[in-house]
Amino acid sequence: MLHRSHHSQSGQHSHWIILCLVICASNIQVTAAAEEVPNAAPGEYWSIQFENDFFAQSGDRYYTHGTQISRTVMDNPVPWIFNIASFFPVFESDGEIKGVTYTIGQKIFTPDDTETAGIVIDDRPYAGYLYISAAMLSRVSKKDNIDTGNLVELTLSIVGPSAMGEETQTGFHNLIDIDSSNGWDNQLDDELGFGLSYTRFWRYIKPSGSLDYGMTPHVNIVLGNIYTYAATGVMFRLGTYLNNDLSPPNIRPGFPGLSLFRPSQKISWYIFSGVEGRIVARNIFLDGNTFTDSHSVDKNILVGDFQFGFVFQTKSIRFSISNMIRSKEFETQKDNTNFGAINISFLL
Repeated sequence: MLHRSHHSQSGQHSHWIILCLVICASNIQVTAAAEEVPNAAPGEYWSIQFENDFFAQSGDRYYTHGTQISRTVMDNPVPWIFNIASFFPVFESDGEIKGVTYTIGQKIFTPDDTETAGIVIDDRPYAGYLYISAAMLSRVSKKDNIDTGNLVELTLSIVGPSAMGEETQTGFHNLIDIDSSNGWDNQLDDELGFGLSYTRFWRYIKPSGSLDYGMTPHVNIVLGNIYTYAATGVMFRLGTYLNNDLSPPNIRPGFPGLSLFRPSQKISWYIFSGVEGRIVARNIFLDGNTFTDSHSVDKNILVGDFQFGFVFQTKSIRFSISNMIRSKEFETQKDNTNFGAINISFLL
């Protein structure tokens, strides 16, 4: 369906909506007591994630940019997030390691053809996405070289002009002096988003001489008007001191990762690679707006990711760099989506 042009009043509310999202994120309070939790150092764990197709030298198209900032506090969760997690009969905890991660982020999507000012019928819609989330982490069990954990995550978001995808992309392009995309007048309309997800993961680590070998399978289900899908995958790791962490965070959809890690005076590193497959029932960035007519394309139900990268940790700082290859997400997509990611996580 064709998308009508946006009126100026949609932009008048954008700053108020963004301000509300930021206030919600910044006013979530918990009491840090990480010293009571085994394997966790006192303080707060922070993570900054940048994802961009520029890192993969694929140009501005499809999923073109993502920024995410996360804060993890290891402590008994605040009651409201614990009550939400309790609704999941599969959510479990051994009572030893638990915490909450609070996140704010933005994603930007554009078609392959960014020079055309009108709608490109067979290409994906323009869209901006601004979100906040709270995720409760809990260890389920630990024995020998295997431990099990799970996450319940609640996400609130806005899609459309109020997410300021156009302003972010245009501002960055002006900064580096390259042409801006011309079709933002056709982006998806403003729509509030809600999502609830559950993730179960298993971390297996086997020492092998001077190096450790690790394997982390996972399953994930997401329900909401932005994304609805089921996923499963596995990550393989090879390096030193793999029990320091699970893996660096990713912007969803993608592999589960945590800003949490174990600080150490010893330098550690590892290489990793993994695959994830998803059955997608809903993707607003392809299906279009839920309640209004908008540009849309026919999505592929089956989507796969392949990710590989490198992690380096020294003391209370962890760096990672990775590349993601995502299979075609809609029927008329010319080729795979390719983007890179840079993450820095640290303990305060």
